[in-house]
Amino acid sequence: MLLSEAYAVTRSVDLERHHKEKQMGRPLNKRLFGKAGVGPTADGNEIKVNFHNNTAVKEGYIVKQKASKKFVCEEIETAGEFTCVLTTGKLPAALAAGEMAISFKMDDGETYTVSKIAGRKATLSAPSGTGANAYDGKSVPWNFETSLVDGAAQVEEAGDDNTLVGTDDDDFTEDA
Repeated sequence: MLLSEAYAVTRSVDLERHHKEKQMGRPLNKRLFGKAGVGPTADGNEIKVNFHNNTAVKEGYIVKQKASKKFVCEEIETAGEFTCVLTTGKLPAALAAGEMAISFKMDDGETYTVSKIAGRKATLSAPSGTGANAYDGKSVPWNFETSLVDGAAQVEEAGDDNTLVGTDDDDFTEDA
């Protein structure tokens, strides 16, 4: 093989690598998402989110994950999908168009938002200066359990039906 041919092959491989789409690391399991147009289910644990639908902040659930911090959300009781970016350092009521927040309650009884979430761990962020914020910036395991002594953050659960006003979903007091 000539040197110029070797260079051409190497260059071709480099271009393929360069144009390869960046893959998202460790996406969330799809069982944590609601089905578009259907909503949360009785037999599942779907993550509840707050998101801005270009008009106002709404409660909803994740339909699918597009990137590590980009999700498609749908409002509870209302069809229509919205692509939103996970935002930190804001109370859900302060979200702007295209932003979303996932709320967690930690063992200190305070509510946090998440800056990064994976299948088993989440990095918590205090949405304001209220409270001690002992878990601000910490990566902790998460689940749907209500225990305040398990060392894991409890994520808000969207409920087991597609009803906005119900007693089966978790509704944390924001920034408790």
